[in-house]
Amino acid sequence: MTQSSEAPSKVPPSDEPLGVSRHEGHRRGRSSAIRFFQSGCVLLATVIGCQALSASASSRSTVVAITHGDGGGASADFMSGFALGLDQVRACGVDPASVDWLSIAPGDDPSALLGQQVSVLVAPFSADLATYAQLASQRKLGVLLPYQRGDSIESLSELDPEGRLHPVVPPYQQDLNHLVDDLRDQGIQRVMVVADPTDRSADQAERFVSAFQAKGGIVESYEPSLVQMLNPGDTAALERLVNDVSWKGPQAMVVAAAHDSALAQQLDQAQASGRFGQSPEVLLRVWLLPHHRVQDLSARSWPQLILNQPARGPGWTDFSSLYSRVRGEQPTLLAASGFDTSRLMALSALTPPPISTEGTRDPLGWLAPDQEAKPLCDAIGDRLSGKPVRLIGAASDLMQRPGQPPSGQATTRRIPSR
Repeated sequence: MTQSSEAPSKVPPSDEPLGVSRHEGHRRGRSSAIRFFQSGCVLLATVIGCQALSASASSRSTVVAITHGDGGGASADFMSGFALGLDQVRACGVDPASVDWLSIAPGDDPSALLGQQVSVLVAPFSADLATYAQLASQRKLGVLLPYQRGDSIESLSELDPEGRLHPVVPPYQQDLNHLVDDLRDQGIQRVMVVADPTDRSADQAERFVSAFQAKGGIVESYEPSLVQMLNPGDTAALERLVNDVSWKGPQAMVVAAAHDSALAQQLDQAQASGRFGQSPEVLLRVWLLPHHRVQDLSARSWPQLILNQPARGPGWTDFSSLYSRVRGEQPTLLAASGFDTSRLMALSALTPPPISTEGTRDPLGWLAPDQEAKPLCDAIGDRLSGKPVRLIGAASDLMQRPGQPPSGQATTRRIPSR
């Protein structure tokens, strides 16, 4: 199925255990349903203006976006940010790029649906990078990756030596690195890491260990692995952990498990009763969870450290203010991703694609990492003049270097003991 519009459709599950899944963009309860309906119907049909194409037709625009699904489960956050980006483009006096949105099943090859005139392709969230790197190289396309935060991003340099794949958001590893930096700044030298193997956050525990050790930290363990994998209800393993913590006396316990899980409750009971060999308020609890899973965390009898905001770009503050004023709520990284994606699409369509040093077209070759970042209207003027551009990004710094993801700044929050 193909659709022509200026809004994305269904967001598939993320490829990263701790990153945004399709649940991150949704609010709880009734407000979630309302926003879901509004985004799917109002933004798609009214704000954007859908225009269906034949299911057998290939793309007709120079800018194409690939999505997974039929549009019924549209991501409210991404779509809202995308629409605000289009509004900003219009406010600068130019029309947004004409975009064909092609909906395919995960694993399907999109190449047959792409017309010869396509120059810029927007990949699905958590895309198979090998597929899109090959497509970009063969067709000499520029590919935007609106939401690629998981482990796959590490293969970027290997798969994309030409630098045709351009992630819009920073990788999740930057969030972990900031958490590590905060711990080291607080003088935390020794930690123990505990993970619930049934929780998707457990996959990030090893990454945290590597980052902490790289900063000179010590990860204590009596087990063969530095990550203590602990199944909820395994009383023998819990008892070993209690004894290990008591003997090692770490300054912090890093936990990769839901804060309301059975494992977390067992750890709470052990710490509250002093079974970890020190007063409850002495041992810092660090939650190895994305911010949306700890935003409602309550105070306990010991201090806690959480990721407050994921890594994001220098334009976040202005974007957040705009989004809050228009939408009446705080934006997510998904919304910022949509905002940046729509503006990059517009910039790409202003002039013919530049030519690479190899003599082939390089549709996103105007992205200049060493340039001073500029607001959209100034960037549009530079693009129309044929100059290289770096846009001030909300989701990241949009510093697009070949084989490297962009960067951003995360924040943490310490919750004092009650």
